[in-house]
Amino acid sequence: MTLSLLIVYFYIQDVGLNTDYLTGVFNRRLLDYYLQEKIKSSTKQKTFSAILIDLDDFKQINDTYGHDAGDKTLQEFVKLLRSGLRSTDFIARFGGDEFYVILDISDKITLEEVVQRIRDAAGGARLSQGIRPIDFSMGYDIYDSASGMTAEDFKQHIDQLMYDEKKRKKCH
Repeated sequence: MTLSLLIVYFYIQDVGLNTDYLTGVFNRRLLDYYLQEKIKSSTKQKTFSAILIDLDDFKQINDTYGHDAGDKTLQEFVKLLRSGLRSTDFIARFGGDEFYVILDISDKITLEEVVQRIRDAAGGARLSQGIRPIDFSMGYDIYDSASGMTAEDFKQHIDQLMYDEKKRKKCH
């Protein structure tokens, strides 16, 4: 009995170190490690894609409706996000209202299809309280193994693509 409790304890500790407690997805610590490993194993024939998703105007939800509503928004968004992805896709909370998805996809057409599935699954969904629709911006690309980009470089690249989308949305 003691050994099995010890095993359960270590399992819980491991899960706790790598999982975001609020949303249940992986945390930034594991994202950083996973992204570095994906880059190390990336070749011209075998690469991957990344998507950064940022909830638009999330601070207004916290400021207007409180942090409980903000927490519920994040939890509901993750449920919707998962419904547009495969169970094997890697999802991590990057920061407050930002999420990364790492996919074993190396062609632009398939990546665009996944991005559209995410938009269809989560776009315009309402919070449980019916407060307002969840809107978000995404930056995404395929990692080019010949680029020599580090994990930090690639994250900055994806981040810039996401901010470019935010700017385009504000202009319209």
